[in-house]
Amino acid sequence: MIIVARGKALLCQAAVALLVATPVAAIADDDYDKSVDYNGLAIAVDRALPKSPRHRPRRLQEAWVQMSYVVTPDGRAVDPIIINSSGGAVYEDEVRKAAEGWRFEPSATGAELPFNITNTRFTIRGRGKGTTRRFARYVQHIMRNLHNENIVGARKNADAAIKLGGWNLYESTILWLMAGRVEGAEGDDAGKLEMYRRGLAVSDERSLQRKARIDLLEEIFELEAGFGQYSAAIQTLAVLREIKGSKEVIERLSARAAEIEAKLESDPELIANATVTNPCDCDAGEALWDYVPIRRTFSFANLNGNVNRFEARCELQRIDGAIETDQQWTLEADWGFCQVFVFGDDGATFDFVEHLPNSEDSDAENQTAVARNHVLDRRSRSQ
Repeated sequence: MIIVARGKALLCQAAVALLVATPVAAIADDDYDKSVDYNGLAIAVDRALPKSPRHRPRRLQEAWVQMSYVVTPDGRAVDPIIINSSGGAVYEDEVRKAAEGWRFEPSATGAELPFNITNTRFTIRGRGKGTTRRFARYVQHIMRNLHNENIVGARKNADAAIKLGGWNLYESTILWLMAGRVEGAEGDDAGKLEMYRRGLAVSDERSLQRKARIDLLEEIFELEAGFGQYSAAIQTLAVLREIKGSKEVIERLSARAAEIEAKLESDPELIANATVTNPCDCDAGEALWDYVPIRRTFSFANLNGNVNRFEARCELQRIDGAIETDQQWTLEADWGFCQVFVFGDDGATFDFVEHLPNSEDSDAENQTAVARNHVLDRRSRSQ
């Protein structure tokens, strides 16, 4: 169900959640608990929590927002990029507003620090982690239509549920996984991967239990590997290895993992198929694709639709430019960990090409994004 054949456990889990649905009382405007997890080199002096939106989509809405930003030499947060979110644009706006007042220790070198990521969760104090009857009805309609192969009906149900909003993060986990199943039924594996990643990001141990989490990560790994997004696939495999009970899955994926490792070592070009998407599924925000490259030299190819610019944010430097298919860019070794953002129209596609360094280059061994474990360890803390 939610995750193809192996994902039947996720559907069963969702169905059980629906059976224990509980009504929720009204809340006061100040009944949000907010938390901000931070990853970056800048040292915070003042990082106040965002406010709860006055005009949120629905009164009981919970939300999650992941944002990248740059810290200036004098310690201000600028140039925010919403990487991903669940809940709507009003929550993104509050995170952006809060960031305008954040202050960090001035840079010792007098340079900006471009790589900074926060994960902000808006949860309602005292709200149960079950599902409401309204949400249960939407999910039951989606499940029934998928079972009957009525993909148009399932899409209509999923879009209506997303548009209505008002869901807690427990419900959002189920909804994004359902949306991923719909995308897959429509033949859109890029959309399926995006929805599955979003469901994974907003989940916790209660909304996505261990067996279901393992199944979901396996499916994400296979999708990432299929798209040539090997850096992401390696990270997903690393997360899987840390989960108790994943040994059988790791063994099942071992041959594919070995094939990826061989490609990373020897293939002159690694080609990741990419699709630009709107991270919040709303009218506000900028459509993008983001990626942590394994190699430091990259280019773009096979543009389909409007893909207009990129920005690479590293720990100690950033570069940006227009997308040109006949040009290569290099992220210098001393810039540290890097993340590449590509901007364009929602649905545009392109190939992100990573180039093997010239073996005659005396510094060739340093031309990966950073030491591999460092890449994965840092990225896992930002997820």
